[in-house]
Amino acid sequence: MKLAAMIIRNQLFYRRKVLPVVLLCGLIIFLPLATQLFVDRIKVLADRPLQSLDTEFILQNESTGKPAEQIATRGLIQPFNLNPIKREQLQQLQSLDGIRNFSTALVLWQLDVKSNLVVVALQPQEPLTGLRKIETFLMPGSVFFSRSDAAEAILERHFAKLFGYKKGATINVSGEPVTIVGIVDFKEQSNLSSAQVFIPYDTGLRLAGASEPVVNQVYIALASSADAQSLSRQIGNLFPDHALIARDTLFKNLSGFNQLVYAGGDYLALVVSLLAVLLLCWVLKLYALEFAEQKVLLRTIGWATGLTRRWVLFDLGLILLLGALLAGILSALFFWQILPMVDAPALLDQGLKL
Repeated sequence: MKLAAMIIRNQLFYRRKVLPVVLLCGLIIFLPLATQLFVDRIKVLADRPLQSLDTEFILQNESTGKPAEQIATRGLIQPFNLNPIKREQLQQLQSLDGIRNFSTALVLWQLDVKSNLVVVALQPQEPLTGLRKIETFLMPGSVFFSRSDAAEAILERHFAKLFGYKKGATINVSGEPVTIVGIVDFKEQSNLSSAQVFIPYDTGLRLAGASEPVVNQVYIALASSADAQSLSRQIGNLFPDHALIARDTLFKNLSGFNQLVYAGGDYLALVVSLLAVLLLCWVLKLYALEFAEQKVLLRTIGWATGLTRRWVLFDLGLILLLGALLAGILSALFFWQILPMVDAPALLDQGLKL
C-alpha cells in the first residue's frame, strides 16, 4: 500500500509526462472496443431489412435430362426439370439449428391441347413459408383450403380475370372439377409464383397419380440472415444431389459497405485488437524508457531487484488502469451518443434509384 502511494505521488509530480501517456493508452484501448461495437451495430442494421424480407432457401432436385420414354406430354405431371423428393427425407432439416420453419410444394404441369397450366399442390397444415404464403395474399371473400384432400382450388388473380373465373365456380384440373374457394393477388410479390392454380396437397397427389407422398420444392425460412452461409453448407451436406437457391441472399440485399463489415467485421475487430496490443506495448516501452533513470536511482539507494520490478509493474499497471477507465468512458459515449446516428438509413442500400 505504501509502495502504491509512492507511485501515485511520483506520477502526480510528473503529470505532464504521465497524462499524455494515459490519454494515448485510453485511445488505443478504445479503438478495438469501438470497432467491435460498430461491427455489432452494423450486423443488427443489416439483419433488419433481411428479416423483413423473410430470408429463404429453395431446395429442389434438378434434372438436366430424362429418358424420352419417361417424359409424359399429357395430363397432370411433374415438371421435366424437377425430380421428386420424398417427404420423409425432409425430417433431416429439423435437426439443423437456424431453420425457423419450412414448407413444401408439389409443382405440377397440366399439359393438354386446350389447357396448359402450372398447378401447385400445398399442404394446409404447414407454416406460412414460401408458396404457402398465398394465404396472406388472398383477396377479400376468399378462404384457404378446408383440408388437404378437398376438391378445392385457389386461382391467381390475372388468370382468373382473363378467363372469367369467380369464387364459387368450378375449374377442371386433370379432368376433375374442383370448386374455386379463393383468388390470390400477389401484387408487389408478383415473383413469388408463376402458377395459375393452387390445390390441396393430397388432391394434387391423387390427380397426378403419385404412388407415394413426394414434393419437388422445399421452402426453408431462416431464423436469421446471419446463418445463411453456414446453413447453406449444412443443407448441402444433407442433400448433396440437390440444388439450393437463395431467394433473398445476404449479399444481394446489402450495400457493398455492409457486405464488407457483415462478412469480415469480426476479423476486422481481431486485426484492430492485435494492432492495438502492439501499439500499447510500444507506448508503454517508451514510457518506461523515459523513467529508466528512476529505476537506476532506486537500485543505487539500495532497493532490491524484486522491489524495483514491482515499482515498474505497478507504475505501468496504474497507467493501463487509468487508460482502461478512459476507454470505458469513451466507449459508453460512443455507444449511447454516436452509434444511434448510424441507425439512419444512409448506410443501408434501400434500392431506390432515380
